[in-house]
Amino acid sequence: MNLNTEIQQLLASFNVPEDVAVKIATATENLTREGIAPGIPVGERAPDFALSDSRGKEIRLSTQLKRGPVVLSFFRGAWCPVCNLQLAAFHRALPTIKRLGGTVVAIHPDAEQLLEDPPDGFFILSDPKQAVIRSYKLQYAVSPEIQKLYPGTFGVDVSTHNANGSWSLPVPGTFIVGKDGIVRRQHVRADFALRMEPADVIEALEALHHEQPDPSSQS
Repeated sequence: MNLNTEIQQLLASFNVPEDVAVKIATATENLTREGIAPGIPVGERAPDFALSDSRGKEIRLSTQLKRGPVVLSFFRGAWCPVCNLQLAAFHRALPTIKRLGGTVVAIHPDAEQLLEDPPDGFFILSDPKQAVIRSYKLQYAVSPEIQKLYPGTFGVDVSTHNANGSWSLPVPGTFIVGKDGIVRRQHVRADFALRMEPADVIEALEALHHEQPDPSSQS
């Protein structure tokens, strides 16, 4: 079963009232139409950053890129069940990602750190000021109408989860960044239920792997 099928099955189990579903769909369509958070495009240099992991260790993108390509994924927070499904799917794919020389760096705006003991090659970093989220052109403000829905319908007050106390979130986005720091592939969708499949991540990493020169052919 692929990730997006898992997501659709999960969402179907929530039995969200139709009027709420319509409001969320309309807000998503508006976000897409207005192009508020398109993400940086393929071919652009990925902005460098340094954020802390759950142990307080600074993780810098440029340092990770010296080791190999980076799967850079932005998600809304631990309160988001769809985000948790995606993280779990990437975790399952981690052995293949590492075999292809890659690491996973996942970024969220939560106040608290997630995963006290993440596996090697999988970093989960908090972006408390959402500065990195903004630099990747992913930040948007949840509309007042949707803000009213979250606590009552989903039991979530985003502002209490976000480190900066705001109702700003990242559009979920995943970028495959080559060792040269250039974005080689990206998946950014205003619809939070649409995520990059691990199979597509692996395909992109395999393409990068095949770009590497054969040492035996070098004079």
